[in-house]
Amino acid sequence: MTNTDSDTELMHNKFCVIDHCNVITGSYNWSYKAKNNFENIVVTNNDTILAEQFIFEFNKIRQKYYPDSDLLIKDFPLNSIIKRLEILKNYMLLEDIEELERGILKLKEFDFNSDIEEIIQNIDKKEFTEAINRIQEFISKNQKLSIWIDPEIAALKLEMKNFENQITAFDTEKIELNKILSEFQHRHAIELGEIILDILKLRKIKFKEDKEKFKEAEKDEKDYGKSFDIEKGKEILSLNKEQKVELKKKYREATVLCHPDKFANESIDIQKQVEAIFKELNEANAKNDLKHVTEILEKLKKGILSTSKGDGLTDKDILRLTIDRLKMKLREIESAIIAIKESDTFQTIINIEDWDDYFYQTKEELKIELEELKIELNET
Repeated sequence: MTNTDSDTELMHNKFCVIDHCNVITGSYNWSYKAKNNFENIVVTNNDTILAEQFIFEFNKIRQKYYPDSDLLIKDFPLNSIIKRLEILKNYMLLEDIEELERGILKLKEFDFNSDIEEIIQNIDKKEFTEAINRIQEFISKNQKLSIWIDPEIAALKLEMKNFENQITAFDTEKIELNKILSEFQHRHAIELGEIILDILKLRKIKFKEDKEKFKEAEKDEKDYGKSFDIEKGKEILSLNKEQKVELKKKYREATVLCHPDKFANESIDIQKQVEAIFKELNEANAKNDLKHVTEILEKLKKGILSTSKGDGLTDKDILRLTIDRLKMKLREIESAIIAIKESDTFQTIINIEDWDDYFYQTKEELKIELEELKIELNET
């Protein structure tokens, strides 16, 4: 899929659909401006709607350029499947096992879809309550697809969904880059803050006879003292390497489920709920609170947020406006990422191979500087 303002911004978006419900997008091939753009892999699980949109677009492109070729993708007639599932549910409610066994045979040709496979397994194991719940969940989640008859609406919704996923990935990267900066700043203050304050106090004394330099030294001490107090007041938990990897994975998974841009067309109440959850998630991530991030993720997995209004949107003008807004937001995030990565502070931090060694060496250098200042002041 290509979305461009000019040929110099050409981008090809690769995608992979697995089991008609899992979508991998990303691994972008940039034809131009490669140095200023970034690769992002976005994995969306259990989203039959998004999967069917990508399959629909793929088939449309394939038929356009290869009209005489057979489609390799298995047919997944969603409307017919929903009707069959409704019938199976009624058979279970009526306890008509004979008809149920006969009806399930017609459904097994679609067991390449993980949702359908799980429903069939439940029925085979006589787990009828679980099967009915899964059927109801599948129908509720996928009935929205039936209104996307207009190919242009389908294409617009796919473009919108794709931009939403890109924004989520890029925004997550920006947050993670800022987290590197804030974690370094916090550790810098905790490891070196007191000795830096001692040096600044002595510098102020050193320049007491020079009004201009004294005023500057006094300001430096005051400003650093404020930032030092802020960092000391922060509660950032210590994690080992495995826990950091787990936190990053779960945080990314949670942002996919509650990023505000995915709920922009929902009701005000839902938007406020999403904003609150997203804020809570980011605060927990900033504190390295793996337990809280895990709790938020588990709640999100249970479906506490709904995109029913946005998923059912068919107004082309609103869809186009939404896409334009998302494009602008994506450019803003890209610019922010570039600014962070090109900043002197970030370049300095990423070139530090071992933070432990860096802070140890820096502390030793500061100790020497402090002792030299003390000697200098004692001699005057």
